[in-house]
Amino acid sequence: MAHLLMVHGNGGANLRFEPFLHIARERGFGDWRVHLPLLPGFEGRALPEGAPGWDPFIGALRKAIAGAEKEPWVVYGHGIGGSMLLEWAARGWEPGWEPQQVILHGCIGAGLERRLFPQLMRPPLIRNLIHRMVYEPVLQSLWEKRLFQQPEAIPVELRREFFNDYRRCAAFPVFFDLITPQWYRGVQQKLQAEPYHLIWGDKERVVAAHQVAWWQRDFPHAQVQIIPGWDHFPMLEQPESFYELLVDLLAING
Repeated sequence: MAHLLMVHGNGGANLRFEPFLHIARERGFGDWRVHLPLLPGFEGRALPEGAPGWDPFIGALRKAIAGAEKEPWVVYGHGIGGSMLLEWAARGWEPGWEPQQVILHGCIGAGLERRLFPQLMRPPLIRNLIHRMVYEPVLQSLWEKRLFQQPEAIPVELRREFFNDYRRCAAFPVFFDLITPQWYRGVQQKLQAEPYHLIWGDKERVVAAHQVAWWQRDFPHAQVQIIPGWDHFPMLEQPESFYELLVDLLAING
């Protein structure tokens, strides 16, 4: 048995991977077992009191692999899910364990000092305001146009839950303190020689498509794959294409 750990992005939930999982159940996913960690502060779960730092999130990832450390693993992180994986890797993974492959999809970190949005989100008041704006039902149609190329390709109920997940995400503002230029420089210096697999969509807007060049510079040994037609959420908009990519990356035979 081989294992795939999939970590979603900020404001999100494991529901984002449900279309992919549905296809995998129908078509088969080889000998791979998919694991979705239960991250604190997401999906209505509580955050530890005080400033939680990275530890609760890394602890949830460690818990997700417990009991199968001797078997092969691939880890996939989307958005800040990829940032969590970088933090975990910089800490040294686990004693005697590391994944065979690290897939970072639209990851957050490089070039933060050049991006307006992270700077805008520094004041807590602004973070809380933006957070609330994302999940307000009256604004959903506006956000759909900002976040998706083809919102109509996503079932209505799934779109509704996508925004409701932001409402239930107490951790949303935390990552604007954790994922900083200083943090990124620290993990990049430790990990720059790693042969990670970077995925980017050529229509990416949440983490603009041109930013992949910053990652290529900072991780010169990484393999970069730019997917035509993908924006930030292909697992929702184009789940079959997303499934096929993972099948290829994991070398799964149909």
